Amino acid sequence: MAIGKDDISTAIHNARPLSELAHMRPEFADVMRIWDTELAPELDAREALRKQTIAGAKSRTIVGVLVALPVVIVMMFLSGGAGFFFPLSFFAGAVIVILVSGFDWLKVYSMKSQTKDLILSTACRPFGFRYETLHPDLSGLKDFQSLKTRGEQLMEAISGPQTGEAHTLSTVFGDIKVTTHDAAGSPPPTPAYQVLKDAALLPGHSRRNFEDLIEGERAGARFALVEAKLDTSGKNSKTVFQGILIHIEYPQRFSGRTLMARSGWWKRGKGAGDLQKVSLVSRELDEAFTVYSSDQVEARALLSPDRMERLIALERHFSGGKLRGLFDQGHVTLALEADNQFEAGSVFQPLTDPRRFSSALSELGLVCDLIDGFLTREWVQGRL
Repeated sequence: MAIGKDDISTAIHNARPLSELAHMRPEFADVMRIWDTELAPELDAREALRKQTIAGAKSRTIVGVLVALPVVIVMMFLSGGAGFFFPLSFFAGAVIVILVSGFDWLKVYSMKSQTKDLILSTACRPFGFRYETLHPDLSGLKDFQSLKTRGEQLMEAISGPQTGEAHTLSTVFGDIKVTTHDAAGSPPPTPAYQVLKDAALLPGHSRRNFEDLIEGERAGARFALVEAKLDTSGKNSKTVFQGILIHIEYPQRFSGRTLMARSGWWKRGKGAGDLQKVSLVSRELDEAFTVYSSDQVEARALLSPDRMERLIALERHFSGGKLRGLFDQGHVTLALEADNQFEAGSVFQPLTDPRRFSSALSELGLVCDLIDGFLTREWVQGRL
């Protein structure tokens, strides 16, 4: 994720004051005290280091430019200002700048990641949730020797173990086995990725990356949410999915298997198997969503107009689209395409801005609204 002033999103700018937020949910009753006595002092203690780190990175960049400039000029002069050496000279200049200042900018990135981890972890605490950035730890990289020493460890953190063998990961749902041979990238931290992939509810891709893992228990249900980015490779590589994957597990099991997705994006595929198309009660919703199920009665009960409206509200909350999901056995798994969520603001702005904390709390509140409003214990009992 690029580091820059654009990281301070509209959500940060428009975040509610903490004093107003404190009256909106029971979990927010203590947020003013948490900010004043815990989070703000810690961020204030990091502010001087933030300024020093950014200033050092900028100074090293200027040094790199000054070192690279004569090389670029000489190469352009030797090539007559055109031809093969013209673009090569700028490439060589960029490499020199990176070699001179790269480790200083890694320090900036590491500080950004650590600040985000602090703010989101603190925001998760009133809900009893756990947060993990899933970013590799770059804090110890100071020179090429340290990079060489930790190179293999970092590659495994970024791309996963470089084999197709199964590896066990501990999650809120217990230990799960994952493999890395099907798509290069970090191992999926929740079952959601594999469940949606097996159901053909994710587009084809060759690379994957996960960040911002939030997990815990809400309304008697264990859940995990993670942001995913899926890319193709090759000359025309592109991002085919960026959004949120949600996995919610219940003790009761669904009697059938139901797949749903926004119409126009997904049609019957290998994931549908021998499922039959379901006609929803509302004509408008029937045109908006494609649904297949092995239990027509349960599917219509699951996707009644009021419950579908709650799913549509989820799209609006996250400004997302192409909602899709799977109701199967004892879990509900959803995917929603959306821009980056759960950001903590720009590292180029003062850290002690309470809107960073307020924005994180509000976004976590949306996660609770999903479970409380659409997937509550009462909803499950009324359906089974």
